[in-house]
Amino acid sequence: MTLISIPESALGQLRAAKAAMVDDAQIKDILEAKDEVLARYRPAFQPGRVEAIEEDVIRSFLRFENNQHWTGLHRQVNRICADMDKTRSALGALVDETRPVADRMQPVTDIKGMGKGIITAILHVAYPDQYGVWNNTSHDGLAEIGLLPHAPRGASFGTRYADVNDVLVALAEALDVDLWTLDTIWWYLGSGEPDEAGEQPATSSDEVTTVASPAKTTRFALERHLHDYMFDNWDMLDLAQDWDIYTRDGEPEAGYEFRTPIGRIDLLARHKREPRWMVIELKREKSSDAVVGQVLRYMGWIQKHLIEGDEQVEGLVVATEGDPQLHYALEVVPSISFKSYEVEFRLKEGPSFEEFAKP
Repeated sequence: MTLISIPESALGQLRAAKAAMVDDAQIKDILEAKDEVLARYRPAFQPGRVEAIEEDVIRSFLRFENNQHWTGLHRQVNRICADMDKTRSALGALVDETRPVADRMQPVTDIKGMGKGIITAILHVAYPDQYGVWNNTSHDGLAEIGLLPHAPRGASFGTRYADVNDVLVALAEALDVDLWTLDTIWWYLGSGEPDEAGEQPATSSDEVTTVASPAKTTRFALERHLHDYMFDNWDMLDLAQDWDIYTRDGEPEAGYEFRTPIGRIDLLARHKREPRWMVIELKREKSSDAVVGQVLRYMGWIQKHLIEGDEQVEGLVVATEGDPQLHYALEVVPSISFKSYEVEFRLKEGPSFEEFAKP
């Protein structure tokens, strides 16, 4: 393992969180669940047994009520279990301790739906004292304290995880906690974060209302659901004819809330045939000026850090409706387009008792 130098300032933040979370009832439940979860699932993920793991075991593990630690893993369960022979073989390679961890990731990253959060959660349960969990929460936590390893462009997922794991193991040792508890510290630190788009609550007078109107609140709720809907049902959208959600090795959901040092992009896409990237942002309750500036900021970051050669980056704002401010802004920013969406909800007469009772 590489010798890791941990700044005292970073340790101070984590020690403070470790002490503060003791009084949190939800944290207590997560910590106390460790032995039960490991006893239930660790045997199934061991070499010699995982190659014959039952589909029901995987489906069970990916649900929060069973793993009692990680939410959202179940979203990919149907993809992961679509070809169980391939999944079993890949998991066998993943837990094979005769090879360095960086060298045994490729088979599992080839399984559709297997992202870093699921891969490293399985590895952690298989070897709880050796491997930490690398998911969006721990990724953001490491970045926040300045300990996220910098990976060269093109580095494999296995190489990137090995570097991250070195830091996680060093932190757990320095804090005198196990890796399950360290992962809980990341969750505790992130529980007071801004909204999922990475934006701080608005403070300018044109973005804050004391009491939201029912229509505005409803629109905001719909747009939060729209974010997930667009990702989960991408193939059904017109955009999918030309665009794919961005993925990378070990991160099939990389384009969903794509992390950057300047915030999270709602959706990041790449054109299927042309050298083009697209930053997609939902307007939500932000002002038009704010969302246009946000998209431009993200486009600038993509241009600086991701695009190569003659690739181009453009933006797309999605909202229930436009307004003069948005349209005037986009009039002189042709690299950003706008699409509105509609949600239809209506009630109709249900079947009569006689119709319902027909065989």
